[in-house]
Amino acid sequence: MNKVGMKGRRGFTMAELLIVIVCVGLLAAVAVPTINRVRDALTDSAKVRNADKLNEYVSALHNGGVDTSSFASGEAVITALRGGIVIPSVVPGGASMEVRLEKDVNAGAYDFVAGTNTAAPRFTARLGERNVRP
Repeated sequence: MNKVGMKGRRGFTMAELLIVIVCVGLLAAVAVPTINRVRDALTDSAKVRNADKLNEYVSALHNGGVDTSSFASGEAVITALRGGIVIPSVVPGGASMEVRLEKDVNAGAYDFVAGTNTAAPRFTARLGERNVRP
């Protein structure tokens, strides 16, 4: 049997290992900020979609005759929508409709402008804020 030893085998030198580590570090330095920008853009687009949906619901409530001027904050509107709000029928003998928010929405991700007797409340997404889920 022939014993194979370290003779004839060559390992990596310290310089080669250092070059590989520097290259991996440079790739990570380029990739991490790009990934963060993409994640922030996706979060912002989710906030805009949620704000549009909230505005649609609140407009439906306002147009359906529900007093939306009594909502003092965005959190109050979101809490009420989580529980469901019934819009009464506008036609005698017609069916009423329930507006219910199906998914959890963070009120801190939106600016809220209270409604009046003639205008529905409005939600606006706070864009560019990190670590604020939609």
